[in-house]
Amino acid sequence: MCLSSNPRTMQLWNAVLAQPIVAIAVVGVTYGVWLAVYRLWFSPLAHFPGPKLAAMTMWYEFYYDSFLEGQYTFRIAEMHRKYGPIVRISPFELHIDDPEYYEVLYSRDKPMNKSILLTGMFGAPASSFGSVDHRRHRIRRQPMNPFFSQQRIRELEPMIRRMINKLSKGMRDWKERNTPLHVYHAFNAFTTDVVVEYTMGESFHYLDDPDFTPLWSKTIEAIVQIGVQFKQFRWVFSLFELLPRWLVVIINPHIGLVIDQRLESLRLAKLVIGSQNSDGNVTDGKPSVPKNTLFHALLDSKLPQEEKAAGRLSQEVFTVISAGGETTAKNLTTVTFHLLSNPDKLQKLRDELSRLDPDGTATLVEYEAMPYLTSVMLEGLRITNAVSTRLQRSSPDQVMTYKDWAIPPGTHVGMTSLFMHHNEEIFPNSQSFIPERWMDLDQRKSLEKYLVAFSKGSRQCIGIPLARAEILLAIATIFREFEMELYETTVDDVRIVRDMFIGHPRKGSQGVRVMIKDVNEQPGHSKKIL
Repeated sequence: MCLSSNPRTMQLWNAVLAQPIVAIAVVGVTYGVWLAVYRLWFSPLAHFPGPKLAAMTMWYEFYYDSFLEGQYTFRIAEMHRKYGPIVRISPFELHIDDPEYYEVLYSRDKPMNKSILLTGMFGAPASSFGSVDHRRHRIRRQPMNPFFSQQRIRELEPMIRRMINKLSKGMRDWKERNTPLHVYHAFNAFTTDVVVEYTMGESFHYLDDPDFTPLWSKTIEAIVQIGVQFKQFRWVFSLFELLPRWLVVIINPHIGLVIDQRLESLRLAKLVIGSQNSDGNVTDGKPSVPKNTLFHALLDSKLPQEEKAAGRLSQEVFTVISAGGETTAKNLTTVTFHLLSNPDKLQKLRDELSRLDPDGTATLVEYEAMPYLTSVMLEGLRITNAVSTRLQRSSPDQVMTYKDWAIPPGTHVGMTSLFMHHNEEIFPNSQSFIPERWMDLDQRKSLEKYLVAFSKGSRQCIGIPLARAEILLAIATIFREFEMELYETTVDDVRIVRDMFIGHPRKGSQGVRVMIKDVNEQPGHSKKIL
């Protein structure tokens, strides 16, 4: 008789085979119980208030952000209402909701590290954004600062105006279609073309597409969604980099443009490095080398040689492009909605432009001094909250304090611009678009302390002067040249109810859509001559 046919023998073999499985299960359960007990009662953060489930496991956050699609920020707001201004939101992280503490946490002088959960979201660990350690960030950031200085950006005005002229032409051509325009697509094409040409010396020519390259907007949305959903599983990004392009596009059709642009950034980095290694001599038949790019600024700096590798430079430039285009485009889109929803405020803007710039020849410096135009910009920055998620920091070796609380070194602590900008004590009626709150210069100075659209401190957004220049020049031009009417768009299409790193409106929103007319088709307006 066959050995395996004996019932008693089979039972014995099953018992033997089951033992490792049982052992693994027992070990797993024991470890899970021990970990929960440690995190709840013995962790250095055990005494901080907050939900017990959040203190026990990162799956709590994963549920709210992945299954409920960007709801953890709003769950944190509920925690603050229940537990107070400081709460424990994960086994390793605290969150503070106190406007007066923002400049303490996001300090210019104190060394602060980032959280790997923040820096690892977009698969660019070699960039300044992806730098966890404050020392590494300082090394990488320093040579970039002059490239994005206010003076350097003011010198960029002719190029920005050239891009705005292309945007205006595209909008005039769109007007002839007599169909609604998704303005975010148009603004995203504009801001991306600007930042790409400035940093890389070449343009992606998104503004040359009659449809304003809507796929790029979908690509940006896909990037941030992947970043949020897989920030606890960073190996996913490494896996994507190993896969061929055709397979990645099958998995997510919107990622193709990202791959193409990263490859183009890498190609240009190698081209610039090659040209410098050959003393700038480029032989006939070789590709032309762009001039005065961010690649050149980094290569000509005192960066350590290992920081000048083509792969690292391409990551640096690509993160600047991704961040610099999308956030400013979102701001212009939100401002467009609110100006069109408030005709009296739009008229105030046009009246100021007509009074202070009657022939449409004002410079960027002159726009920077216009009270109502700059108030529109500041209110737009406040209410847009382009980056809506918390930005964690940790003190590497010093205890931080918040009121009577001592925060252990290495603890991740975050604050959220969404909470700052909608603090009703600082910004009354915060959901409303009120540029007038910025008109009084003394009050403006006081409120700007709490305007954190670009974060603050040594790791704040590097592109502030560029973003402000694009916003001022675009608003001053577009709202003088065009009359627009909202098309099937409500405040629910701009109000943030989902935090996918970037603030998103309700699911299913079609975005801000408008019907376009020339301003000179409307009585009482004069069209600016470009």
